[in-house]
Amino acid sequence: MEATVEMSTPRRGVSWFASCAVLMACLASCAGSGSPRAVQEKEYLAAPTVLPHVTAEMNTPGFWIGRLAEPDRVVLSEDEIRELNSDTRTRLRLTKDIAQFPQEFDGQELRAIVHRELDGFRNMTLYGANGRQAGESFYASMEDSISVESIGSGVEVRFGFVVRNADQRLLPTAEGLYAEAGDVDFDQVQNSALDIGTPVAILHTSADGQWHYVMGPSSDGWIETEKLALCSQEQLRDIIGRPFVTVVRAKGNVYLDARLTQYYGFVRMGSKLFLSDDKAQGVVAVVLPTRREDGTLQVRTGYLRRQEVVAGTLSYTPRHIIEQAFEMLNTPYGWGGANGQQDCSQFVQEVFATVGIFLPRNSSDQAHVGRLLGSFELDDPDDKKQQAVVTQALPGVSLLHMSGHVMLYIGQVAGRPYAIHDVWAYRQPGVDADVLRVINRVAVTDLHLGEGSRVGSLLQRLHSILAIAFMPKN
Repeated sequence: MEATVEMSTPRRGVSWFASCAVLMACLASCAGSGSPRAVQEKEYLAAPTVLPHVTAEMNTPGFWIGRLAEPDRVVLSEDEIRELNSDTRTRLRLTKDIAQFPQEFDGQELRAIVHRELDGFRNMTLYGANGRQAGESFYASMEDSISVESIGSGVEVRFGFVVRNADQRLLPTAEGLYAEAGDVDFDQVQNSALDIGTPVAILHTSADGQWHYVMGPSSDGWIETEKLALCSQEQLRDIIGRPFVTVVRAKGNVYLDARLTQYYGFVRMGSKLFLSDDKAQGVVAVVLPTRREDGTLQVRTGYLRRQEVVAGTLSYTPRHIIEQAFEMLNTPYGWGGANGQQDCSQFVQEVFATVGIFLPRNSSDQAHVGRLLGSFELDDPDDKKQQAVVTQALPGVSLLHMSGHVMLYIGQVAGRPYAIHDVWAYRQPGVDADVLRVINRVAVTDLHLGEGSRVGSLLQRLHSILAIAFMPKN
């Protein structure tokens, strides 16, 4: 498949709709059948440090905040945010409240979910790191591991917390599946990544006991057993019912001691951590879920620098959203949250979580939240789209959606619209063919990026403008 201006976000749960624009890959020692496929030689060129039509000043939050008439205007109150989150969870059914998750799950539905994922992979041509096509032997081993036949008519749901940063997989394996031999950046088995302290509902266990199938607040999939600690739903509710802090840096560092010398792990921006009873001076003490040898929950105390968190959440203002987005500037791109990083939709999700707004994990789902300000056909004129963006989109409030990608609108300069987003690459027109320029980070770009290329600019491919606010009520 061709490389385009940006990467799409991975599939969430059972959805196989994510049409990734660049699926590069191979499987890390997958036991596939068939002959090794020669690695495709492609020329990837680095994008310039400062991208086209972007000045050094544009790479600062103050530049964009200073152009706003009311940067500190509260977009939604706390009550309105709770209402928006409730609508996302109940009406749209795009997020889940684990504290209220049912204690029994329909077994037939679960069997359909896990088997549909496996069948989806079987119907694709995917490769391993050794260049071999993943064959039936590999999928048969996955079928044995999933052990669908062991799922009864009614599944008793267990509960727990993530105790170590965990990749959430669409199959119970750490091995990857990739669209092209020789490219290992975009593992199709990678669904998401869950931070320390994330509450989950546990529905099934692999035949070897090494993986649990879990449903999290915004994504579903397999997590290694050793990265989960089991508890009762009552214990879970007790912890997440405590006062909390929210991480407001790209990463918050968690330590086991108040002197901040015994490092435990990191949590990403937007992570909610619940306050401990410890009143240590000069630091923030939080409840730290850890795992006993028998797999059950052991609650310890973790410590963070005060500068890395805020009590409760930030108020929802354009200033705060833009400042939080720029906290992530130049952080590496990570497909499905791989390597402790984030993709385009996770970037947006993390930024809005700092103000208490819980968006879905996938960009296609995010496009259903909030108030639609404009929608377009692919063949609509560029000037029509540009005029709509600069007159209707709200800096620090609006998301710009295209197929498989989402961007945060930050403003315009001389009528040229700009966004900040987590982007892998763009196409630059060449003499005989497009040149692929790899950005691989959170970056500020204008919407004309990629103009003249075979796939078109960001603006040409724009299909909607959305404000993270309420839909008007009839």
